[in-house]
Amino acid sequence: MRPILIVSVAVFLLSSCSRYDAEVGYYEGEIRKWDIWGDFGSLEECRDAAIARFNHYNRNQDGRAFSWACLKKNMSGGYKSRHRYE
Repeated sequence: MRPILIVSVAVFLLSSCSRYDAEVGYYEGEIRKWDIWGDFGSLEECRDAAIARFNHYNRNQDGRAFSWACLKKNMSGGYKSRHRYE
C-alpha cells in the first residue's frame, strides 16, 4: 500500500508544479517565425526571459520582434494556456 501512496504524492507534486516555455514572434524577411524555448519554473521567470529575447531581437535585428508570450505546459507535452503580449 505504501508504494501506491508514494506514487500518488509524486504525481500530485508534479502536476501542481507549473512549467512554462517562452515564445517570441519575429519576422524573417516577410515570414513570421516563432522562437520557442525554456521549461521555466514560474511565469515570472518565463516573462523575464521572453522580454529579454524580444528586446534582443528588436535591438540587434532592426525591430523584427512583434510579440512575446509564455506557454503553460500540460502533462501530455502540449500547452494548457498562452499568456500573450503584443
